[in-house]
Amino acid sequence: MPTNKWILPEGVEDILPEQAFWLELKRREVVDTFMTYGYGIVIPPLIEYHNSLLSNSSEDLDLQTFKLIDQDTGKQLGLRADITSQISRIYSTYNSKGDINRYCYFDHVVRTKNIDSKVSRIPIQAGAELIGSSDIDDEAELVILMLDIVKKFTNKKIFLDIGHVGIFKKLISSVNLKTDHEKQIKKLIRSKSGSEIKKYLNDVDVDQSFKECLYNFPKMHGFIKDIDNDLKQLKRFDNNIEQDIQHIVKLCKIIECTHKNVEIKYDFCELKGFDYENDIIFSAYIENDSHEAALGGKYNFDSGNVSGIGFSMDVRHLIKNLSTEKKLVNKDGKWLVEKADE
Repeated sequence: MPTNKWILPEGVEDILPEQAFWLELKRREVVDTFMTYGYGIVIPPLIEYHNSLLSNSSEDLDLQTFKLIDQDTGKQLGLRADITSQISRIYSTYNSKGDINRYCYFDHVVRTKNIDSKVSRIPIQAGAELIGSSDIDDEAELVILMLDIVKKFTNKKIFLDIGHVGIFKKLISSVNLKTDHEKQIKKLIRSKSGSEIKKYLNDVDVDQSFKECLYNFPKMHGFIKDIDNDLKQLKRFDNNIEQDIQHIVKLCKIIECTHKNVEIKYDFCELKGFDYENDIIFSAYIENDSHEAALGGKYNFDSGNVSGIGFSMDVRHLIKNLSTEKKLVNKDGKWLVEKADE
């Protein structure tokens, strides 16, 4: 047994041969799939200047970023907590304005605290980013690629939730709310707690019809065929919300053509991830696992002049649920691959 001096920090673990074996096999499969779709792999540095890592101005991302001082320059550095912002920097550095490019990655990130007790503070993040295009077909390409990757880790049923951050933002913008109120309401919307939303809004001075809409907001999810009921309630506050909802409907129909066995639903409370997404947002789930298998969305950077869409997944978490026909065993000091039923 290890002595106290060998204890690792909470949420930090070694990757031992049994898990590392599958991580390497799946890494090859995932990267090969990315490249089949035309995505080039990049390996950004683990450490960068702090302000570069936070170029998309996400408060959540800042809280998850370890910060340290460069001993040579005295400038503040950060350990990356997410790779998307690094992809944005790479695109801006090596591409001309108007270029379309596809990048993928498979590497560690480091976080100050557990977002979820089920996941590590040092996830192995795999993902893809399509930058320079805002076409709905490119959005569908990213979501379809994400589903193809998730299927490599499971034979169970896969669920896809699609939302649109713009719907929530337009709803909130229809009334004059203080920033603190907006942040707290968003937090409560994420938790899908109608009772807590109602309790909080009791002390907020806004129109009663707006309050009632927010009370119902956590219930605004389901199959696409039922989306019109929610549309009627929401467009009273901003007619442009209808355009966002129709965008969701169109995207879902494209995805259904290639993944008929995936259960696709809309979810207007789908506001997970870091705060830089501002458009379509989506998450994939595996049956009997409440933690998302992958999540992503659409965002802007470079002062809003460039759009991108991407997704990421925690491969370490997916490996834990992997059912396989092989296993790695140690016999007489040698690691051997055997059938799982031996």
